[in-house]
Amino acid sequence: MMRLRPRKLFRLGFAAVVLAALLAVPARAANDDEEEKVFREPGIQYVEEGRPYIQWISAVLMAAACLFIAFKNPHRSHLD
Repeated sequence: MMRLRPRKLFRLGFAAVVLAALLAVPARAANDDEEEKVFREPGIQYVEEGRPYIQWISAVLMAAACLFIAFKNPHRSHLD
C-alpha cells in the first residue's frame, strides 16, 4: 500500500477543492414572475423617494471608527 506524504496529500486536497469550486454551479433564485417581489417588513415606514443620506452618514461614521481603532498606537501604556 502506497503512503501519501502530507505535502502531496495537501496538494491533492487543494486541487480537489479548486476543481470543485470551479465546477460548482451557483443556485439560481426562483423568480418565475416578471415582477420583482420585495419583502417589506410590516410596521416599518419606508421612504421610497429622497436621498439615502442617513445610510451614507452612518457608513462613513462606522468606517471612521474602524480606522480610528485600527490606527491606535499599540505601544501606549495605561498611563496615557
